Amino acid sequence: MFENMENLKLLSTSTGASKKQSHVEFKKNHSFVYRPMGAGTFYFQNKHLTVRENEMIFLPCGSSYDFISVPESDCRFCAIMFEADIHHPEPTVYSMENFPEARDFFSHFADLWKLEHPSDKYKCYAMFYSLISHISNLENTDYAAKQKFQLIAPAVQYLRDHIFDSHLKTDHLHLLCGISDTYFRKIFVAKFAQTPQKYIISKRISHAKALIDNGDFETITEVAASVGYTDPLYFSRAFRKKYGISPMKMNKESS
Repeated sequence: MFENMENLKLLSTSTGASKKQSHVEFKKNHSFVYRPMGAGTFYFQNKHLTVRENEMIFLPCGSSYDFISVPESDCRFCAIMFEADIHHPEPTVYSMENFPEARDFFSHFADLWKLEHPSDKYKCYAMFYSLISHISNLENTDYAAKQKFQLIAPAVQYLRDHIFDSHLKTDHLHLLCGISDTYFRKIFVAKFAQTPQKYIISKRISHAKALIDNGDFETITEVAASVGYTDPLYFSRAFRKKYGISPMKMNKESS
């Protein structure tokens, strides 16, 4: 969103304690609002965004919203108001976790701006562009991740459609995506924080627990078969590993 930003003009900056509630009708300029303490939620017409401590929200010119701070929190803000030509501006929340000393950055920016000396204004512009650079890196990283995840979408859909199929295998999933098995597994783990095999086991065992809790089957063998296991002993070991109790014992306790 900010890669092709043009005609930048810094307008003002402010810091202080956030009101518990506020309403803005058709915002007159763009702004970045950083949250050094506390948290709050911005309610727009078609969505809401929560900004937590050490996060920043971009509020575009023309937006209207209600803001409500999290109850019983010391909610403070640092804001930078500016004008710029931005392609399709949308309210967006950014993490400042990897931005060096974010709290000091915004307070220093405000101090420099108040000095009103030309050289200090140039320093503010330099600081602002470093902030834009951070945001652009975040957006490019997110875009790249989404592009990669899209590559494995056919395999993920196949898994979901056949998750309880006892003949389900994972060694051919990469073929559905047209990529190597190693690359497929790397993207899959980045997306789901587990291997395809562990993903299958987790989904099956979670569903088995729901079946036991609901009393939908009389025997553990039937439960195992319904979630894709032909070997009840293997199913029982996997169930115990996840829940710390055998499916048979849980079935008796649920009866």
